[in-house]
Amino acid sequence: MKKLIKNARLFDGRNFEYKDHSQIVIEGNLVREITQNPVSEENFDEVINAGGRVVVPGLVDSHVHLGGQQKDQRWDETVVHGVAHAERMLLNGFTTVRDAGGIVYGIKAGIDEGRIKGPRVFPSHGYISQTCGHGDKRESRAHVRLGDGQYTSPELRAGGTVIADGYDEVLRAAREQLFLGASQIKIMAGGGMSSKYDPIQTIQYTEQEMRAAVEAASDYGTYVMAHLYTKESMHRAARAGIRSFEHGQMLDEELAKIVKDKDIFLCVCPQPKADEEYERSLGHAPKKRKPGAQEILDNEDLQTELIVKYDLNLVFGTDYVEFIADSNPNAQIRDLAVYEKRFGSQRGLFSATGAANDLIKLTTYQNPYPEGKIGVLEEGSFADLLIVEGDPLNKLSVLSDRANLKLIMKDAEVYKNTL
Repeated sequence: MKKLIKNARLFDGRNFEYKDHSQIVIEGNLVREITQNPVSEENFDEVINAGGRVVVPGLVDSHVHLGGQQKDQRWDETVVHGVAHAERMLLNGFTTVRDAGGIVYGIKAGIDEGRIKGPRVFPSHGYISQTCGHGDKRESRAHVRLGDGQYTSPELRAGGTVIADGYDEVLRAAREQLFLGASQIKIMAGGGMSSKYDPIQTIQYTEQEMRAAVEAASDYGTYVMAHLYTKESMHRAARAGIRSFEHGQMLDEELAKIVKDKDIFLCVCPQPKADEEYERSLGHAPKKRKPGAQEILDNEDLQTELIVKYDLNLVFGTDYVEFIADSNPNAQIRDLAVYEKRFGSQRGLFSATGAANDLIKLTTYQNPYPEGKIGVLEEGSFADLLIVEGDPLNKLSVLSDRANLKLIMKDAEVYKNTL
């Protein structure tokens, strides 16, 4: 199948200017040519006239949870919910996501086989946590570890999170996720907002344990992403060789220089200040947070300032999980407007396109989609793109309104067309 998109105002994911009057030639599921010269419409199976509108690469959300299991939920319920969650993401304009841990194997397989609708998935599979860490999902102290090493907690039994302590256990856990096809490894390197028994201020995993995950990932050509908030956790993770910091709200000047020097990526989700504003808009009192959470909120402005000052590797991510989508259906696309406010439209758009392409390169031969480029529009990229009403390079928030997404294409297949 050959398709032509004509009269496009193209943002290629790399350069911060539009290429007007672009024609995009698609063969199979790949972009074969982009030219500003006229192209004969003969011999094309389909011609789509962008009408001078902006065309951008399909967006990439670098931190989601497609199969985030909830308390008292069976794993098969989680998968069913994840299927609906995947289609919602695709219709938000996200043609690729990096899954930051959960029950995702079957969802990804179903998408790749064309059985269900959803974005491309870069899976971590089970995220790896120490005992009494952010991934220890036991809901009460009555949930114990049995003699055979199994847990009475349904979340731990399902495998979306894996408990591992010590170098050897972490090494084995990482290799198990690689066996499932993980494109990167996810570890919990510090306390979390939503977990019961680990204070936010805790540092989780010794440097040696972190290195076990890094060594296993590196031996398979890929990298480790780590959940962390505190300065101490980030220093330890940087020394251990972790390449992607998830959250990182307590960033300071010293750490910003280390992140820059070591070429570490930052994915600064979720957006707690924006979440509080949303709750207030509904007339709700802000949710009670764990001790230490306010300090994280208070440091968000400094984190923003340092990312811009040092031009750090920022990738767009939302921590979008199904229960958040149920309470706030616009949470994922709303965060594009938050990125505009924090980082500016150009940096924000790049974080969801070209920067994601740079991050994906770290997966080398663990990349589950090696046939094409993701996050950019150029020769050899996948035919993943959006036709947009508005000017996202100068007002990224236009992408926060689904009505402005006139066409959504993934793998050369059109999932929405209101042109």
